Amino acid sequence: MNIVLIALDTQRADHLGCYGYGRETSPHIDRLARDGVVFESCFAPNIPTHPSFTTLFSGKEAITHDIVNIGGGVPIRDGVRLLPEILADNGYATAAVDNMGRHFTRGFEKYHEYQWDKSDPTVLRKAEAVTDVALPTIEDLKSDERPFFLFLHYWDPHTPLLPPPGYQDLFYDGDPYRSDNRSMDEAWSWEPFKWYFHDWMPGVTDSDYVVNLYDGEIRYMDHHLSRVFDALESVRDDTLVLITADHGEILDDQLGYFDHHGLYDPTVRVPLIMSHPKLPAGRRVPGLVQNVDVAQTVLDLAGIPQTERMEGLSLLPSIYGARDGNYAEVYLSEATWEVKRAIRTERWKLITSIEPDPHGRPMTELFDLAADPGEQVNVADAHPDQVRDLTARLDAWLARRLAETGRSSDPVADQGACATRIGAARDDEVVGPGAVPLRERTGQAAGIPDPSHLNTPAAGS
Repeated sequence: MNIVLIALDTQRADHLGCYGYGRETSPHIDRLARDGVVFESCFAPNIPTHPSFTTLFSGKEAITHDIVNIGGGVPIRDGVRLLPEILADNGYATAAVDNMGRHFTRGFEKYHEYQWDKSDPTVLRKAEAVTDVALPTIEDLKSDERPFFLFLHYWDPHTPLLPPPGYQDLFYDGDPYRSDNRSMDEAWSWEPFKWYFHDWMPGVTDSDYVVNLYDGEIRYMDHHLSRVFDALESVRDDTLVLITADHGEILDDQLGYFDHHGLYDPTVRVPLIMSHPKLPAGRRVPGLVQNVDVAQTVLDLAGIPQTERMEGLSLLPSIYGARDGNYAEVYLSEATWEVKRAIRTERWKLITSIEPDPHGRPMTELFDLAADPGEQVNVADAHPDQVRDLTARLDAWLARRLAETGRSSDPVADQGACATRIGAARDDEVVGPGAVPLRERTGQAAGIPDPSHLNTPAAGS
């Protein structure tokens, strides 16, 4: 069986049609989903990008593999092996189209990187650059006698949101620069990000326009994913296609606009779709699962015994209807801009801050997801018993995990926040309302920040 793992960086589950979104952002992904298995409540337990992908590929939670933040400089723990390494050992041809580097190159016989054309400041054609490298890679793998594992990493819809013409106003017909629209004030007032936002959406005042750009990026990516699906058609009878994401994105629904920090559902709930002709078409799994379950499941479907002491649970019982999920509760962590842990059940989410929240939020937040699925009202004071119970369960889980991994302290707390500011101030330029619009700029398009650029000095320092 061939395996194609497609990661859509920063893709919220709830902005795909197959997850109920009202806009037509993903017709090709939706078609694949109708023929496959859709996990409606999949969570990325460790965010952002590097922790999440390490969990996905290792089948182990971050306390085990030690990658708890992005760009923190701590290497993956000795002895942790990744899915492509295991598949290569079992006779698979392995290839990746990716640009993360680091330990993510391990196990791939061929690791193809891509570059983006930045010559136009208004456009960054991310998806087609990935697909252009993916198509010859697929043909190369199809000519190999061995089964293959292919990893494709798309960076849509990660910021900067600069989809090509035709996708920039696909879901918007207003004026993004109206002076009486104040919906972007929160974004422009946050010092750590405002100059990064200024790089790719200067002067925008309407947050709906930015949400439109996010959705336009998805639709653009979906189009270029269709080219990959077409290329795989000749081997579809024996190819498992998985689509998932490392994390989602906060849009204008929480503080932390247009980034992926904060353990709220828009950030930690990710799509997970599996399609193979022998899997039940149209199956939707409603219960809690995690991306740590993927590696174990892939090995099970490939018939490869798992000898790495993976911590995720196989998804096969859920796929075939023996149960509706893997967990009654999931445990979440982050340590890049914020340092937090959380526990989420079907009904409740408790978020606890290890370091003070950079947006000034309380150290403890409790959300009743049944009454408040958007996580807008902190009910910690109204439900002290629930806070005590969930805190005790979170503490007990952490103590057990530390004991299992031979640790004496929490690596999330030990490594802590590693990012302070992105985007450099531009002398003599207005940031926020009144700035010169992007269409009037010259120069290069903004790029996805390198992890080494998450600590840009403040202006004048």
